[in-house]
Order: sequence, then structure tokens, then C-alpha cells
Amino acid sequence: MIKTKVFVYMAILTLALTGCGKEEPDQLTVYSFSGENEQLTVSNGVIVLNGTEEIFAGGDLKVTGDLPADITSYSTTFYTMSGSERDVILSNSTVDMTEGMVNVSGDLGQISGDSIIRRIKIEDVNDLENVLYFELTTKNKNGEENVYPLQMSLTKITKNAGD
Repeated sequence: MIKTKVFVYMAILTLALTGCGKEEPDQLTVYSFSGENEQLTVSNGVIVLNGTEEIFAGGDLKVTGDLPADITSYSTTFYTMSGSERDVILSNSTVDMTEGMVNVSGDLGQISGDSIIRRIKIEDVNDLENVLYFELTTKNKNGEENVYPLQMSLTKITKNAGD
């Protein structure tokens, strides 16, 4: 009887202490990205990776050059390009249904969840440096389409213990 009580006590103590061990926190990695050309500037883009949770925030789009004045719809797309393979990360579109014009400048939206970036066929998230792109596609009231691609420049903000 005493052996059983000791055994039960030891089992409870072992289970209680097992939960007290230090668990390794997921490594937080943060990148910022931006890009610009003659027509467009994308700024304040952010990628946050924490274990399996990921956040991709597109930042802000500003028109800096001449785009058609009669834009009635547009789409914005962030993607990676590896060879001829294009993997879309985030895409949004806007259509004016009142036969008016739309303003393409502004917030580019965000997405979060599991494996938004890691599902893309790249070896390492650091490989995004040379393969992350943004594309603005506009349509005017005559249905003419213009495409404005822009390569993003990626900067790692966080420093890991091994960096």
C-alpha cells in the first residue's frame, strides 16, 4: 500500500515537473521590403515569420510617374519568380462599378496564416532577396491593359543568435 502511494506520488510529481521544462520559443524573423521605378514606389512592406505563423504586409503603393488618367480597374500582385515559375503570395483587385476612375495609390493589404511564404518552392526565406516581385495591372475605360512589374529589395531586420 505504501509502495503504491509512493509510486502514485512520484508519477504525479514527474508529470507536473515535465510541464515545467523550458520550451524553445519559435524564432522570430522580420524582413522589410520596398522597390521603385519610374512609375511606382512600394514602401513599408513587411514579412514576419514565427515558426509556422507568417504575416505578409504589402505596404504602401505610390504612383510617382505617368500612368493613364482613365484607370477604371486595377490589380496588385506580389509573387516570386523562379525560372518561369510564378508563385503568387498576395493579390488584390479594385473595379469601379460607377463608370468613374480609381486611384491606385494606397495600402496594398496583408495576409497571414500558416506557410504563406514557406509553401513557395525556395530553399530558404533568405532566397526571397532576388525573386520577390510586385506587379500593378491597370485597365482604362477603353479596356486597354498596362502591366507595371517591379522587383522588390528585401532587408532582414531581426538578427538571429547565429547571425
